Amino acid sequence: MIWNIIETDSSKSIPGLHCGKLLSRLIAANGLSDEKTAELLSNDSELTLSQAECVNKACERILLAAKRGEKVFVGGDYDADGICATAIMKKTLDLLKIPNGYYIPDRFKEGYGLSKETVALAARKGYQLIITVDNGVKAHEALAEAKKLGMDVIVTDHHRIEEEIGADIVVHPDYMEERYEYLCGAGVALELSMRLCGIQEDLIALACIASIGDVMALWKETRKIVLEGMEIMKRRIPRSVASMFRPGSTVNWTSIAFQIVPKLNSVGRMNDLSNVNTLVPFLLSNNPEAINSYTRQLEHVNDVRRQLSDTQTALAESMVKEDEFILIYHEKFHEGICGLIAGRLANTYHKPALVLARHEREIKGSGRSVDGFDMFSFFSDFTELSSFGGHEQAVGVGLKAEDLEAFRAHVNEKMKEVPVVESTHENTAIAVKSDEITMDEIMDLQRAEPLPKEINAYFAITDAQVLTMKETDKVIKYTIANANGPLEAVLYKRKGIVPPQDPHTVIGTLSINRWRSNVNMQIEIEDIY
Repeated sequence: MIWNIIETDSSKSIPGLHCGKLLSRLIAANGLSDEKTAELLSNDSELTLSQAECVNKACERILLAAKRGEKVFVGGDYDADGICATAIMKKTLDLLKIPNGYYIPDRFKEGYGLSKETVALAARKGYQLIITVDNGVKAHEALAEAKKLGMDVIVTDHHRIEEEIGADIVVHPDYMEERYEYLCGAGVALELSMRLCGIQEDLIALACIASIGDVMALWKETRKIVLEGMEIMKRRIPRSVASMFRPGSTVNWTSIAFQIVPKLNSVGRMNDLSNVNTLVPFLLSNNPEAINSYTRQLEHVNDVRRQLSDTQTALAESMVKEDEFILIYHEKFHEGICGLIAGRLANTYHKPALVLARHEREIKGSGRSVDGFDMFSFFSDFTELSSFGGHEQAVGVGLKAEDLEAFRAHVNEKMKEVPVVESTHENTAIAVKSDEITMDEIMDLQRAEPLPKEINAYFAITDAQVLTMKETDKVIKYTIANANGPLEAVLYKRKGIVPPQDPHTVIGTLSINRWRSNVNMQIEIEDIY
């Protein structure tokens, strides 16, 4: 990696905020305004209610459905955000005593979003109102079918609007007040729920998980949802959510992102082992026996997903060539983890990567990009593709098996005209001396958590002296000299970093590691030299 290590003034005072040296350095290094700094360090998590016209109209239509005794159908999505949004809307309708049903499509057999076929089936079953959650702005055929069948549709979504939406009502951050601009799909559903049913703590917890899972910008109302959701989970974790944490875990951004979200996502990815629709009653359940039984199944699905991801990533790495664009196909790849493999390859080799698997008579897969390369634009004119979607950093593709070699040749030819600029990308780290790191300073730094994704929180210990080194199968642990107590530096081998013999600079993120009765200062290594 190429690092720009920047010096900052840790003595600069921030009026009224009483920041320590590490936190002051982080604020200065990121050029945060006083307003942004105050928001970042505020402990205000009181949620607000949108008064936007689209929210008002949606609530009125749902209450009208309750008055009329109409059946309401909820069309969901198969990732963590879509699953949580479906659960939020389902419970909201239950509280209003509105007859309802929901459906989340199969990722591989049906694809993303509300389909024309699902609308027709809902109509035959007597549903009169459809509410989409975390999808709908691109479901043009399905919306046209609903109109033809005389069904009303409320679209609740947060994805980019690119053309007019043929729905009766569209609830979207673009049509709401500015403070709601970073809401995820579950966040939008929560706004309707709070207007209709008041505060439901378990639903705020689900919106918190969804916001973290969809990597939303942690500012404004979304930041409040995450802060309040984590406080709720610390006070009284919903039974289903509690079952997904590892024993002894602390509720924070990291534990939610790495323990809860992958389990929710794994069900949608591993459709041959599970049905994503079963997650909704699980999330809303209070039955200990049912929760424990389902959690065991969920752990199994996630373990299989993790093992497949590891073994098939290793297989993919053995197939990587010197091409500027990594394009790998193997009939043994599982379609559900192609995106995970592509992401690992892109991060490791700093090149765009597309990983393809066999899907019946077709080949399907997912791509992940790197900074400076617009993958969506790159593939937008490929005639070999029978299906295509995504955005600048991630795409999904489908093509006929007989077109694979022509497609590969097209990619290689086009890459001659489209340079990848990732190799010049510079990462930034904040210079700090080892003895500036104390337990109190790290605790003060944690006041800014959870950090928005655009905030650089890498610190570079520029005077590191390694006292000890221990190695296991998965990690290398160093003890760094520090006058304030043991400072442990952890290097995960999966990052592919070759440890130097006598390092002097350690770059990573600072935290406090609590294990049983031991509490230590820790830096998770991102680079070392």
